Amino acid sequence: MPNIAKVLKEEISRISHHEAKLATTPIRKPTIRLRKDVASLKARLAALEKAYKGIQALMAKCKAAQPAPTPEAAEKGWISGKGIKSLRKRLSLSQGEFAKLVGVSSNAVYQWESKSAMLKLRDKTKAAVFAVRGIGAKEAKQRLAAMEPVKKAGKPARRGKRT
Repeated sequence: MPNIAKVLKEEISRISHHEAKLATTPIRKPTIRLRKDVASLKARLAALEKAYKGIQALMAKCKAAQPAPTPEAAEKGWISGKGIKSLRKRLSLSQGEFAKLVGVSSNAVYQWESKSAMLKLRDKTKAAVFAVRGIGAKEAKQRLAAMEPVKKAGKPARRGKRT
């Protein structure tokens, strides 16, 4: 009798193992495919993280190598033709006077004022306009007066021959 119990147990185990194998067979291949996909994604993620760290290190070097911003570059704001015209009117200056104050030609001021979009100016010119923004009408007139050449006192110029 003990042999029958042993044989019965083995048969039950074999049948239950066979049934479990039949139940899991349809999901075996998709599971293997998913495991491979997860492994490849983990490898790609590791490669991307490594590249990201390299880029961060490169950016840190670039930031360290950049020169400190100059006061002119730190000046915030942009200049438009309308802004130039309103600044000139606020200072009570003609286009020629404003041009002398900034260090450009009066034609340049005329062209700036005719444009409505943001002006692309050289750094030197932009700095001069920003410097003029911070002064008043009296100081602008004083600066213009200081720029005028001093006339020499002396003999008056001869206009024609005297006979």
